[in-house]
Amino acid sequence: MKHFFTFIFLLSCSSLTQAQCEDLFISEYVEGWSNNKALEIYNPTSIAIDLSGYSLSRYSNGGVTPSTTQLEGTIQPFSTFVVGLDKRDPDGEGYEAPMWDGNVTYIDDDTGEEVTLPYNPDTDLQSRIDLFVNPTYYTGSDPNEAIANPNTMYFNGNDAITLEPLAGFPVDIFGKVGEDPGDASGWGQINNESWWTKDHTLVRKSSALMGETNPQISVFNPSLEWDSLPANTFVNLGIHDCECNPNNKLIETQNSFVVFPNPTTQSQITIRNNHEIKNVTIYNNLGGIILNQEVNNVKQLSINLNNNKDGVYLISIIDNSGIKTNSILLR
Repeated sequence: MKHFFTFIFLLSCSSLTQAQCEDLFISEYVEGWSNNKALEIYNPTSIAIDLSGYSLSRYSNGGVTPSTTQLEGTIQPFSTFVVGLDKRDPDGEGYEAPMWDGNVTYIDDDTGEEVTLPYNPDTDLQSRIDLFVNPTYYTGSDPNEAIANPNTMYFNGNDAITLEPLAGFPVDIFGKVGEDPGDASGWGQINNESWWTKDHTLVRKSSALMGETNPQISVFNPSLEWDSLPANTFVNLGIHDCECNPNNKLIETQNSFVVFPNPTTQSQITIRNNHEIKNVTIYNNLGGIILNQEVNNVKQLSINLNNNKDGVYLISIIDNSGIKTNSILLR
């Protein structure tokens, strides 16, 4: 415990020297069902960075001893790199269940026949991963085996995660090291029903220009820097909008659409896109569809969200360029 508090003190001192847009940070957090676990890392600098000099660590259930995985690969300027749990065996079950790959096969209860649904890119997490890690689920107590088989990516909503150089202090801290949310199963409550860090995808706001380096925050409130999307939302992985990027406005114009007012206390919202919209679908924070509407090829439309609870909603549109997503906060 003494070692942990020394670590906290030194880490808090180091946070005073880190500047914006100068080091890597976590830009997306996927805590999906089963083994759908992924972390997106963003490079806010103008130079390529060798990831072999960095690692990810998981602090399980309020623990202070991490399970650490060294990274590998290169992350390009103003680009992302996605790390995922290495579960690709289609025959796996339980703890070895495969990460989703966009393909679904099941046995029809009525006919007993095997049915294969069309490939769905929106549920294909495997193809978005740049580095698969931690293939072995180790639950033993041998410290040498634990080091050889880290469980960094087996995180749930109540596990803190850090990104750090191999010889340095964390450049980003997700959650609160040493704190177990307990019965909450995660941090950040939504409508007294669920928790931001449990069964959700979180996307870092474009206004976030650096990672969280202060280990002494009194409360970890993910809503300050993250947008919350439904479980098993993968469509944003591999692309991140950040104000560190001098071309950020161009990226937003080409790859996304505008929803306003956002946040809002009003029942009516407006969607504006550069291309003609064909379809709009809105999901609540549990992944349920609250609206699915065909659109007659307009670039702007208004939608009424009467009788919907406060919270974050995912908006998906289809235009000639494909599927685009955005989020809105009702309060």
